[in-house]
Amino acid sequence: MPPPANAAAVDGGPRPSRSLWIAAAVEIGVAVAVSAIVLHAGHAPPATDGSASGMASMHSHRSVEPHWSAGTLVAAALAAAMLAWWLATRARIPAVLTAAGLVWLGASDTVRSLAVHSHLVAMAALEALLVAVPLLLIASLPRRAPDTGARRSLAWTVWVVVAVILNSALLIALHLPAVHNRGADLDMLPLWLALLIVVVGLAYWGAILLTTRGVRPALRRGALIVGQEVAAILGLATLIGPNPHMNHAGALGLSANLDQRLGGMLMLVTCAAVTLPLANRLERQQLRTEPNVH
Repeated sequence: MPPPANAAAVDGGPRPSRSLWIAAAVEIGVAVAVSAIVLHAGHAPPATDGSASGMASMHSHRSVEPHWSAGTLVAAALAAAMLAWWLATRARIPAVLTAAGLVWLGASDTVRSLAVHSHLVAMAALEALLVAVPLLLIASLPRRAPDTGARRSLAWTVWVVVAVILNSALLIALHLPAVHNRGADLDMLPLWLALLIVVVGLAYWGAILLTTRGVRPALRRGALIVGQEVAAILGLATLIGPNPHMNHAGALGLSANLDQRLGGMLMLVTCAAVTLPLANRLERQQLRTEPNVH
């Protein structure tokens, strides 16, 4: 016998749908498979000559000393202060100022240089530019009236699909071994990459949160889950099986494996902190606009 229509409201909130449970199960299965592949491929055979070991030692001894300029330190302090202000008030001005401070930090020479030598720094910058900055800017926009679900827009639906593809492609590309190898030869990450990350993040989160009048909540919730699944799988793979070829000396005084594992953990924590409340919010919107989905 099917549950009553208002059963979801008995315990104070909507229950996860069957599709959400299926998506979670698929995510766990794929994450385990990817992690197993990474663990298997990560154990390279020992070098038989001096050439390979010489290349590894060249990366392992390469380190960098962070040089914090006065402008970078001021930006960090202001961003922290504005973030505390926003958390306390949820006002628009501190949201914009915090986002501006994070962009300044992520695009600074110091952070872009440290990101070459530390996976943890790189992931912190990635999460700040790809997740925090877009969400703060979107939070600063005027609140819109609740969606009635009366209108659907093909153009906005295409935007959601394309934005998810771009977000996933960017995350995968940044974690490719070839990209890491090329990045290890740079003094700092290019500025255009930081700006590209912000643009992709705005497109992705805007597609999920700003298309309430043209895209069904179920599709936007699916886009959220798919995009965050990719990040969670990559983070879990790094946490379980760090790349043995990324054996450069950590800029933060950490071993290469610990540095990578902390970066993977940061991705997992960020995904959970962002996805769970937003998925619940979109679930409530779906129940309100499509009451017969369950």
